[in-house]
Amino acid sequence: MELKTSQKLNFQDKIDQFEEFFRDQYSSEIAIILSEGITHLKIDYQILQKFNTQLADILLEDPEECLQSAQKALENINVLEGISVVPRFFNLNKEDCIRIRDLRSIHIGKLITIEGMIKRASEVRPEVISAVFECSNCGQTYEKEQKSTELRSPYECSNCGQRKFEIVQKKMIDVQVITIEESPEDIEGTEQPSRISGYLRGDLVDPEFRKKVVPGNKVSLTGVLKESPMKSTSKRYDLFMEVGYLEPKEMEFEELAILPKEEKEILKLSKDPMILEKIVDSMAPSIYGFREVKKSIALQLFSGVRKERLDGTVTRGDMHILLIGEPGTGKSMILKFVGKLAPKGRYIVGKSSTAAGITASVVKDELTEGYALEAGALVLANKGIACIDEIDKMRSEDRSALHEAMEQQTITVSKANIHATLQSRTSVLAAGNPKFGRFDPFKPVAEQINISDSLLSRFDLIFPIRDIPNKENDLKLVNHILSMHREPNKKRAVIDQKLLRKYIAYAKRNIHPNLTNDAEDEIKKFYIGIRTKKGAREEGDLSIPISARQLEALIRLSEAAAKSRLSEVVEVKDTKVAIDSLTFCLKEVGIDPETGEFDIDRIESGITTSQRSRIKIIMDIIQNLSNELGEAVPIEDVIAESEEQGITGVDDIIKKLKQEGEIFEPKSGHIQKI
Repeated sequence: MELKTSQKLNFQDKIDQFEEFFRDQYSSEIAIILSEGITHLKIDYQILQKFNTQLADILLEDPEECLQSAQKALENINVLEGISVVPRFFNLNKEDCIRIRDLRSIHIGKLITIEGMIKRASEVRPEVISAVFECSNCGQTYEKEQKSTELRSPYECSNCGQRKFEIVQKKMIDVQVITIEESPEDIEGTEQPSRISGYLRGDLVDPEFRKKVVPGNKVSLTGVLKESPMKSTSKRYDLFMEVGYLEPKEMEFEELAILPKEEKEILKLSKDPMILEKIVDSMAPSIYGFREVKKSIALQLFSGVRKERLDGTVTRGDMHILLIGEPGTGKSMILKFVGKLAPKGRYIVGKSSTAAGITASVVKDELTEGYALEAGALVLANKGIACIDEIDKMRSEDRSALHEAMEQQTITVSKANIHATLQSRTSVLAAGNPKFGRFDPFKPVAEQINISDSLLSRFDLIFPIRDIPNKENDLKLVNHILSMHREPNKKRAVIDQKLLRKYIAYAKRNIHPNLTNDAEDEIKKFYIGIRTKKGAREEGDLSIPISARQLEALIRLSEAAAKSRLSEVVEVKDTKVAIDSLTFCLKEVGIDPETGEFDIDRIESGITTSQRSRIKIIMDIIQNLSNELGEAVPIEDVIAESEEQGITGVDDIIKKLKQEGEIFEPKSGHIQKI
């Protein structure tokens, strides 16, 4: 019977061959290690395989001994003599990259690669790897390596036979435990994502490297698969990975790697005077129309500039957009496209989401036997974008978790023994359906979607996605859809998606524009002009066209427009883009049909100023009649008195007042103030 490959080389042979390999292939890297004081050497497995196939095969089959021999070989190299350098192998063959759900007992003890998303990361804590024990009776000392999860002392003293020992010396190493979960795009059908724990040690938990180990980042791990018993007496085992190499695969926009060649292409693209229009044309090109909506989403991806002041207050740069869409208008496709375009994009369906899944939850950590924070979608999408579909289908108590995350951009958790504040610097792109299927332009937004007024006010822009019959537009839409079915790949984006992603990343990383004096004057002119438009009735009942929230949204949109052309200053043309987007939004959802004027209360509270004025008059009429006729007032008298004062729609107002608990009906045909 032929011996296994790993048995053809003894430990010393492996050391000699690794030493030859390092001298031949990694001499320059070893010189850098010596000069910069690095404690590890990154080794490309493909280079080892070309240099020595037998040694490469042994590394996969018997990695623990092989890694020890590689480390010993590094110590034997003259320039590294006496220095402990950890070898970290990466770039294994494709067949050695195993899906988490496909890990089996045959993989235990093998060197493999897995990919996934960091779901949870523990604190860095010291762990004993070796301890010196002293016999309490005779003082004999013993050094014992610690490989199990519990501290193990020698069985008995070989000198006196006693079994009582005390620790006199410990050798420790820093350890962090992370939980890796399969990425959403790797899951098929109704499969549940599989998870596995990974142990990071040594330089993998250094403060600088730890910035890459953040929940939400997609990573590739190379290491040795090991097993641990589920309970001390159980014959069933759980799997974990002793990580040897961690490579981030996908991080936020700011951390995407951009090659010099790509940077030249990005800078060339930014010189195009029609760059923003080309970006809009590249946003979900398979969906016809909605240019203004797509433009606003494009600006949302660039975002404004976050400002942190000396007093500790922060003004967010991220924008939030809500689409109120009629059925079949393609809003879900837009959300999915944006979720894929952003490196840390998350697509969430409201009906199947809870507050814990969206924000954060506290879970019992089986490995550390303590409580640990598990990040939800908004934390995982930190510095990215969260696309929440069917936001109106969420339970109101779950939806209330969005308030803090959208405005303060933090998530505060106080559960069990954990009191923590997590970052959620996340843009929210949400979509929902009107209550009765179709959007009614004559009713306030708050009445048409199942979202609280306070949450509605958090959105910078609100767009109705409407399906209005129009012969010319319908013909264009039909031709577009038929051509998409006839030639699925015909409609290509003007800018390739990969390049567009890097263009946005470059802008977010390097461009932080400031407002010019002319741009400030343009914003002032628009804001003051729209707030002082006629349409006010008597003093105290003035309609508020827009508020300071919309002013901040205008500044964010202007900064984003400047970023889209990689400009360090916000010019008048950028503010005009922002004003156009905000005006389009207000025309769609913020005009009081009774006065024809902008009224922000129509969006934020669901009651226009004109409605509020009528409600006040009717309440005064009820009060006056109750003074004359007693507490219960006939509804007919209220209607008659109101019509004399020129007020219409009294029945609807009385119904609204009943719903809000201002009045009640003590007997048929009569109303009474509470």
